[in-house]
Amino acid sequence: MLPNEQHTAIAKAAEPLAAFPRLGLLFRSLRHRDFALFWGGNFLSNIGTWMQNVALGWLILVMTGSPFLLGVNGFMGSIPSLFFSLPGGAIADRLSRRKMLIYTQTSMMVLALGLAILTHTRWINIQAIFFISFLTGFAAALNHPAYQSMVPDLVNREDLLNAVALNSAQFNMSRVLGPTLAGLTLGAVGAVGCFYLNSLSFLPLIIVLLVITTRRLPVEKGPTVWRAMLDGLTYVGRHRLYLVLLSVPATLSLLLLPYVVLMPVIAHDMVGVGAAGLGYLMGGAGLGAVIAALTLAALSEVGQKCRLILVAAAAFSSSVILLSFARSFWQAFVLLVIAGFTMVGTLALTNSTLQLLSPPEFRGRIMSMYTLSIMGIAPLGNLAAGAVAQAFGIRTMLALSGGIGFLYFVNLLIFLPRVCGEDLRAHFTGS
Repeated sequence: MLPNEQHTAIAKAAEPLAAFPRLGLLFRSLRHRDFALFWGGNFLSNIGTWMQNVALGWLILVMTGSPFLLGVNGFMGSIPSLFFSLPGGAIADRLSRRKMLIYTQTSMMVLALGLAILTHTRWINIQAIFFISFLTGFAAALNHPAYQSMVPDLVNREDLLNAVALNSAQFNMSRVLGPTLAGLTLGAVGAVGCFYLNSLSFLPLIIVLLVITTRRLPVEKGPTVWRAMLDGLTYVGRHRLYLVLLSVPATLSLLLLPYVVLMPVIAHDMVGVGAAGLGYLMGGAGLGAVIAALTLAALSEVGQKCRLILVAAAAFSSSVILLSFARSFWQAFVLLVIAGFTMVGTLALTNSTLQLLSPPEFRGRIMSMYTLSIMGIAPLGNLAAGAVAQAFGIRTMLALSGGIGFLYFVNLLIFLPRVCGEDLRAHFTGS
């Protein structure tokens, strides 16, 4: 073989290896030890949480047969966020975020164990479920601002978009694994098995939080928590782009995300599948979400963020409208993959954009507003969706909510061209 031919042969043989550097870039934020541990602990915990969510929804439907009570349970689990997300953000900017997460994660572990014991001893009833959902929602309302604002403390600024995307990927990979495992566990040992496993799933994350270290931020002196909240609201109110960005997850939470709470009804009434089928359908939404998150993780920078966020949100609305026409498992599955992809594309881009724009001293409060826009608005959306589905059917609820959401996002694209056409960081330069 001639030398040139040898070089050509070696180059061709090495072509598959050229993908590895790109693969390394995809997971580059995991080079940070503490973020990698935090990522893994959350992944295991979220698998358990999704198992409990699926099992609890199925248990309520079997116990009551009521879509409305599914909506009420979603209301009880998310109403604390309406009142405690903003205080949680102010606390996260003043105290140790790591310690705050230890307290909230331990509380949710104990509540999951209590739900498991009540179900195991057959003392469970709908009132107890609502009460535990409320307390879990209270702990989550304090947990989320600290959780969201802690990510930038664990990675360099240049790795932040990748870290947020990978964090979204682990959450959504848990949406694939959790519901699938829940369907199998429901069939084998019932809902109680999912509840016990969820309780255990908190332990790895609690251990991780005990061993990692984070950048020590100066403790804010002077203003009270309530004054700090007001300062955060005033800061956000001065910047129109913050308001536009926060309106996106708020609209999703009010109109579109309640489909997740009503997934047992979609599975049972629309496409006629049981607990295992419900798990696979939710896994389909998780699969689309994982693909979106990994796609974003592979990007070092995304331009035209605001416009891309709104396009993704409009596409998510369209997928919910089309879901209302699904007649078979596979039709619903494909549409849920698309819904998961566009939903995470919307939320991950919004999340990372807010984190990049947020000054460190305001990050906890701004991310608490992001949490409020999702979790705080959710009780109204869940309650309304459950009532509409009960009165007019699940298909009408999906078509109506998707249609209103689509009109809102398209109007934003049409009537805010200057804001949505600019790169957000450039827009904030010097502000």
